[in-house]
Amino acid sequence: MLLQFVAAPIVCGSSLTAAPSLSAAAIHSIGHGGIHVQPDWIPPELVSVMRQDAKGLFSDGLFSPDGLTNTAVVKSQQGFSNRDRQTFRGDGWLSEVGDTASRRDFADRMYSLRQDLAAGLGRPSLAVEGVRKHEMTYNWYEPGAKLGRHLDEHHEETKGTKGWMQPTRRSVTWLVYLNDGWKAEEGGTLRTFPRPTLASELVGADAGNLQIGWLDGSRPVFMDSHRKGGRSCLYCRGGKGQREVVSASDFDVPRQPVDFREFLRTRHAGAFEQISTSRLDPRFATGAPATFAEFDELHHVDVVPKAGTLVLFDSVSLPHLVREVTSKRQRIAATGWFHEDGQTPFG
Repeated sequence: MLLQFVAAPIVCGSSLTAAPSLSAAAIHSIGHGGIHVQPDWIPPELVSVMRQDAKGLFSDGLFSPDGLTNTAVVKSQQGFSNRDRQTFRGDGWLSEVGDTASRRDFADRMYSLRQDLAAGLGRPSLAVEGVRKHEMTYNWYEPGAKLGRHLDEHHEETKGTKGWMQPTRRSVTWLVYLNDGWKAEEGGTLRTFPRPTLASELVGADAGNLQIGWLDGSRPVFMDSHRKGGRSCLYCRGGKGQREVVSASDFDVPRQPVDFREFLRTRHAGAFEQISTSRLDPRFATGAPATFAEFDELHHVDVVPKAGTLVLFDSVSLPHLVREVTSKRQRIAATGWFHEDGQTPFG
């Protein structure tokens, strides 16, 4: 399914005009495992100055290769090159380099968007400032660059002890494209892998426990790693606020790659789908550096990276990739993650 949206442009007198709020349908889609795509979310004049800002920062050498990390090999062996995604991080989105004014304008819009998401998704800690590590970057793809299938956030326990060291986690992934007149034949399409139909329940997390898979096609499966002795169990939401435990017993989570199917009750194993596996996520491949299969056999939704388009989805439950840029020009976007409170090992 290829999304090529047609929508009336936002009429605005200046780049400071506020972007439209999210609709109830958008909030529902994000919260139930779908992808929200909103064309012309920022006006053309802001797109233009941000694109020029990104080009200037790239010319100044402030981008660095940022392909997917393959945990099976050390970084020095991963072979980062111009065929990988490159990102601008600097000392932060509002660092005093480039066009700070346009990035502040954009950051104000993202602040308002984040408040909408915090209220609509029932994730109040999204709205909090202070120690929050909300991430904003520019992404840069040279011709030929692509990005393998991956998730933006994983359960803390699957990361080992370092997974419990951060106060926040990625909650909502966002992208705003800056490519003027981009066409589908230029490649660089965002390919996402939502469920064929939206989940009937909220995805991503339950009482802070992150989702690791699906049961019966659309029921989120969560992992609670605060069991006795620091062990874990897998469960779905049951009726009247109760849990339906689907793991045979409590277990210790092994190092990646993890196959959670081995911990399930026999009657559930055949109906279980894991979100991220060594086949589906190149970060958990073994041996040589990651390959970049596109998984055409799976249900997917493609988004052409047209200027001003906003994309939003849950960071835990929606795998995605970027197809190869076949254009002779660069693919440029502003991207990032809104964070919410994480769990502590004993919280």
